[in-house]
Amino acid sequence: MPVETPTSYVGVDVPMSPALALAQPTPAHDAPVVRAPYDALAPVYDLLTGDYAYAEWVADLVSLARAYGLHGSRTLDVACGNGNATVPLLNMGHEVTGCDISPAMVDAARERTRGRARLLEADILAMPLLGGFDLATCFGDVPNHLASLDEVRIALTGIRRNLRRGGMLLFDVNLLAAYREVPDVTLRDDDRIVTWWGSRAQIREPGGAGLVVIDVFRHDGDLWRRSTCRQPHRHHPLPGVVDAVAAAGLQVLAVHGHVPGVGLQPTADESRHPKAVVLARRPASFPTSRRRR
Repeated sequence: MPVETPTSYVGVDVPMSPALALAQPTPAHDAPVVRAPYDALAPVYDLLTGDYAYAEWVADLVSLARAYGLHGSRTLDVACGNGNATVPLLNMGHEVTGCDISPAMVDAARERTRGRARLLEADILAMPLLGGFDLATCFGDVPNHLASLDEVRIALTGIRRNLRRGGMLLFDVNLLAAYREVPDVTLRDDDRIVTWWGSRAQIREPGGAGLVVIDVFRHDGDLWRRSTCRQPHRHHPLPGVVDAVAAAGLQVLAVHGHVPGVGLQPTADESRHPKAVVLARRPASFPTSRRRR
């Protein structure tokens, strides 16, 4: 669904729209607290996400960006986790830099990519300048792990600063339909058991919050060692997310719903589609009337 971005949103010092201004206040960001659940999940993340069709998903979304004029293949994979999207990007011929807040996830990604990607630790809410990339990807419903639309704007601003002029960003966000019926799931292999208590993350109202609790059991000799991860999730209404994209200095090119096993949809519907995919672009130049920062 093409979306026009008002020219007043391009650049910096943008007045917030009502949807963005009404976002809940951002709490103090404690990187070690945020990092801990992902460090605990890193040894079992392959088990938890093993049935996800990442190669097809990434190929479809890169094709979408190409259709809107993406040129080049220098790619920044933000919140890369254990490399689920990094590996398909590498296999497609991209030159990839990946970053994640979790040292354990970065280590897992290094093991999977075997020196083919540049991988480092970085907090999405304090993004360092890593280069001028043609494309940035941020998959795995990262905005829903941020506490407010203001945090979403901060994260997107940091990503925008790492894009060259005309570079593009692809990211996904969970819609309300994803939170209305969330199952409890247990997965296991010979040495690991993971229980995903999804029912605790059900969200019924727009803008609501939930909590995913994940119990991890790892075989250690004759014993099983347990660790528990708690991941807050928040539903951000899609218009507010689109406003945050614009407020971060990016031009929205397309917004599509996504249904697993079906693919991209012409439009995004909060009540029917579990995810939305957003494609945005850093403007090729600043309007002459605005101050560059």
